[in-house]
Amino acid sequence: MRTMIRSYPSARSVITASAVFAATVASAFADSPQEFNHDPDLAALGVSAAEIEQTDALLQSFVDDQKLNSVVGFVAKDGDVLYKKAFGWKDVENKVPAEEDDYYVLMSQTKAVTTVAFMTLVEQGLVSIHDPVSKFFPEIPDEVVTEVHEDGTYETRPVETPMTFVHLMTHTSGLGAGKVRDIRRAERKGDDAPAGFGGRMPDKTPSGQHSGGGNPEAKYLEEEMLALAKYPLGFDPGSKWNYHVSSNMLGYLVERISGKSLQEYVKETILEPLDMDDTDWYYEPEALDRFVKAYRSVDGKLEPGTNMYSEGTISEQQTYAEGAIGLNGPIEDYAKFCQMLLNKGIFNGNRILKPETVELMTMIDRLPENSGAEEGFQFGLGFEIHEEKKPAPAVSDSAFAWGGMLGTAYTIDPENDMVTLFYTNMFGLEPLYPKFIAQAYELAGLSESGETVAEVVLEEGGRGPHPAIVTEDASLPGMTIYRPKDLSPFGDSEKLPILLWGNGACVNTTQEHKLFLNEIASHGYLVLGIGLLDRLDLRDDLANQKTQSSQLLEALDWILEQNESEGSVFYGKVDPELVASMGMSCGGLQAIEISGDPRIRTTVVCNSGVLKDPSPMRGMPALKKDALESFHGPVLYLMGGPSDIAYNNAMDDFARVQHVPIVMTNLDVGHGGTYAQPHGGEYSPVALAWLDWQLKGEKDASKMFLGKESQLARDPDWSVEVKNFD
Repeated sequence: MRTMIRSYPSARSVITASAVFAATVASAFADSPQEFNHDPDLAALGVSAAEIEQTDALLQSFVDDQKLNSVVGFVAKDGDVLYKKAFGWKDVENKVPAEEDDYYVLMSQTKAVTTVAFMTLVEQGLVSIHDPVSKFFPEIPDEVVTEVHEDGTYETRPVETPMTFVHLMTHTSGLGAGKVRDIRRAERKGDDAPAGFGGRMPDKTPSGQHSGGGNPEAKYLEEEMLALAKYPLGFDPGSKWNYHVSSNMLGYLVERISGKSLQEYVKETILEPLDMDDTDWYYEPEALDRFVKAYRSVDGKLEPGTNMYSEGTISEQQTYAEGAIGLNGPIEDYAKFCQMLLNKGIFNGNRILKPETVELMTMIDRLPENSGAEEGFQFGLGFEIHEEKKPAPAVSDSAFAWGGMLGTAYTIDPENDMVTLFYTNMFGLEPLYPKFIAQAYELAGLSESGETVAEVVLEEGGRGPHPAIVTEDASLPGMTIYRPKDLSPFGDSEKLPILLWGNGACVNTTQEHKLFLNEIASHGYLVLGIGLLDRLDLRDDLANQKTQSSQLLEALDWILEQNESEGSVFYGKVDPELVASMGMSCGGLQAIEISGDPRIRTTVVCNSGVLKDPSPMRGMPALKKDALESFHGPVLYLMGGPSDIAYNNAMDDFARVQHVPIVMTNLDVGHGGTYAQPHGGEYSPVALAWLDWQLKGEKDASKMFLGKESQLARDPDWSVEVKNFD
């Protein structure tokens, strides 16, 4: 496992627990704020009324645009609360306004609390982070799956490295991962996605909050962990990243080592000492009125989501408590937890952890090489660390953070002595936190760091004449940019066409299509794909959040503004009249949904088609066949043949479209296409020929599609149908 110590000035070497170091740290943090100052002189702190108004306007715009129903933001610097305000509606239908102290379902923010609880056991000398888990749980798996047979049986081999507590805290344990996940899915005959996020809805509201794919009727966490331990591991501990379930096993081990339930131990060691009085797994029935109701945004309108996660907190049976999800509460309660960590382990006059323990958790990147996580993504013990990847440029190298699947997020920034939290409860939330945190740092008077944005190079930049990079821009949060690295050839004589890309399953990452999009960019295109760059090779809670087609048009607005801005690298580089909408599966529907925009010249629909009836799947654009009438330019369908689940829908689309030129192509590879093959596989030349023809005006490229002797017509692996061309 790689151990990378962070290189900012306060962390130049591995953390030690020497007496000299401890004394130095204790002295340095003796004056750390022990409570929040809610009435600071903001003007004296350099916080302008204009910046407060701008922050208000930003959060209110999220509500006005129906991106969310309610939101609360919290910013504290040096213990001074610079901002704490709520906007929107706790209950939209009954017009109940949101308040600052509303309860939110925190989901994965539970993980950090569980990790801190475990580290208190380490400080007591009861366990070491490097101890094998089997020392306390002999039943923990020590075999790795190597092959799964059609009848469900499988082959295994011994692990190369025993599982340690570091593996649990870094989500590299192998529990429930890889082929094991497939085995458990087959046995359940269903997905393991959480309820409300595409997973199966239970027949009745469970007691407490349960991870997807488990037993919603389990009375204790122990039941779930003993069941999980009956399966082998999906990979050798320490070799790969597999998010989530490791925190549940860590919580169960807290119970075994402490001799107390996770609820009891966390309350005694963390919640009560910090006066986090409203944070808990369970409540009395009257507390339900304090919860914000959950919603989702569908086609720009709010729709109610399931409230099973909040309703499960008032169960009569209050024994099931996970280490991965389950905690709930108001934003300032968790801000106390964040400030404790910022203070190196102390707040409210109570020390929870030693300073050296906090630094051990937050200053060392512990992800293994080739873990499946993108190179810029770093993770310590329970927290993402931001030395390379940041939610906003002004965030310092010392910052660490995490969040929850329903849209809660926080950042703890030691260098700037600042905590920033953002709470909402939305299914499939559009990535709004980067916009808020960027504004929060402006409010605090912190300018951008000036660091260069991360650049990823895939397949040596692609095969085209303009080697590509994958990057991002702080002023375009939630989008990944694929573009030629060298933009100097583009300007007066040649400009970049724009490609707007939506992902399969409408997920918040282009990871499954990155080689395909990179190849297109290398041929002189600017691709704006929905998704976060730090999820380019990573699936976690943020990556799985559903996206909206409106993000594509917002990205188009952004690049057109950049094209007019003299300070932008894109100044004068793109052609506003050469725009294509494009996407795969659910993203293909997003591409269709925005095709009516007059700026879009052509549409490419990949492995997708409009259903005859609106989709029952959550998060998918609810299009009807009349959406096809929005096409006003030539259309290409790039499909996977009869084995593609979208084949019949696409062929029906093709039959219906009579008013614009349209081409239907099929390669019998199924719904997954060839995107993940080197350079995007056989789909890339076809897509490029279409784009070169439609956006660059290269008539020779039309030979791929038109005529009985077209390239596709002569290729036995492809089929092509063309109509409505002159």
